[in-house]
Amino acid sequence: MGVINIKIIEKFIAGKTSDELCEDSYFSSEDFVVVIDGVTSKSDFTYDGKTTGKLASDIIRGVLEKMNREDSIDVFLNKVNEQFNDFYKEVEFPYSIKEKGLQAVCAVYSDYYREIWLIGDCQVSVDGKVYLNPKKSDEILADMRSLVLHILKKENVDWPEAQKRARDIIETWILKANVFANKAEPPFGYAVINGNEIPDSLIKIIKLDSNPHEIIFTSDGYPKVKSDLKKSEEYLNTILEQDKSCYELYLSTKGINKGQKSFDDRTYIRFSV
Repeated sequence: MGVINIKIIEKFIAGKTSDELCEDSYFSSEDFVVVIDGVTSKSDFTYDGKTTGKLASDIIRGVLEKMNREDSIDVFLNKVNEQFNDFYKEVEFPYSIKEKGLQAVCAVYSDYYREIWLIGDCQVSVDGKVYLNPKKSDEILADMRSLVLHILKKENVDWPEAQKRARDIIETWILKANVFANKAEPPFGYAVINGNEIPDSLIKIIKLDSNPHEIIFTSDGYPKVKSDLKKSEEYLNTILEQDKSCYELYLSTKGINKGQKSFDDRTYIRFSV
C-alpha cells in the first residue's frame, strides 16, 4: 500500500427535506474525493423509491467505488455514461430523457493525476481561491424569478401562490435550456452528466503542483464557499433567515418549499493533499 496523501478535515451532507431523500452524495478513498449533486428531479418518476437525481448520484458513486487509481477523467465519464445508458435499457422511462432524465454534476479530485475535475456547477476552493463553473441559463432564470416575485409582492399576491407562480413561469425555460446540455455553444452551453459525451471545453480541470494544498468541494446548496464548514453554515443560515424565498440576498431558481429545511440539498468536504 502506498502513502496516503489525502486527509479529510471535515465533511457534511444534509437533504433539503430529509437525509433519506437527499440527491447529493460524496465519496472519498485513498485515490479520489468527490462531491456529487444529483440534479433536482423535474418529474414524479421514481425507481426503487429514488428520484432521478438520487438515481444519478447513486450510479456515479457506484462507479467511483470500482475505479482504479490511474483511471482518467475520460475513463470515469465513459463508465458513468455506460451505466446511465444501461439504466434506460432496463427501465422504461416515461418522459423526455433529455429534459427529465437522470442528471448530475460533480467535483472530483484525482490523487494520481493531482487534478480537480469540475463537471457542472459544484463549487471548488483551492487554498482560498474559488473556482466556479456556472450555468448561465440558471443565473438568468434566477433573475427572472426574482423579478416576478418582486412584481407579485407589489400586487399583494398571496406569498405561497406568488412563489408557485414564479417557479411555474421559469420551469418551462429550465427544461427548454436542456437543449444546451453538453453543447460547446457559448454562452449557454453547460456540462452535465446525463449519459451523453461532454465536450472538453465545458469541463474545468484544475492542475495542482506537488506542494501541500487545502481543498474544499461543495454542492450549490451552499450559496458561497467559505473557509470552513461552520462559516459556510452560518452564511447559509443568514440567507435562510433573511431571504427564505431566495429572491433578494441570494437569487435562486427555487426557494424553500413547505416541509423543507433549505432551498437545496447540500454537501461540504474540506480536505488536504
